[in-house]
Amino acid sequence: MAEFFDMSFHEKSNLAVLALLTLVFGVYFLWLMPQMAVADPLPPPAAVAGVLIPFVLCLVVLIGVVHLVFKLRDLKEKGEADERDRLIETRAEARAGFMLALGVFGALTLLLAGAAPFWIANALLGALVLAELVKGVLRAIAYRRS
Repeated sequence: MAEFFDMSFHEKSNLAVLALLTLVFGVYFLWLMPQMAVADPLPPPAAVAGVLIPFVLCLVVLIGVVHLVFKLRDLKEKGEADERDRLIETRAEARAGFMLALGVFGALTLLLAGAAPFWIANALLGALVLAELVKGVLRAIAYRRS
């Protein structure tokens, strides 16, 4: 645990965001969405948005609290990105972009197949979340290697 607090702000932030994304959207996709999917008829996209907004707000608040704790714990660190941080971010973004493109292609395939808006919206959301998780994992690996 002490090793965690010896990491740079950007590395700690990445791990925290990765964990929070997994937690918040894990609850959404593994618990709540299956309940909505068995509803007859499927909920309209507006209902999905109404359920999703509290999840996103929760994620934003949790990330803000975690970053505040990290900053208060180490007030000396400026938290500014250096060249290594920017390079790690660029490489992770580029690779995660492929995952996002694949997910969007999957959602377009659902659209062409005549799927309900519920599934298309959740496929797009899933693609976005998966791309962010891939980006976070790639960043974590890059930080450990450098």
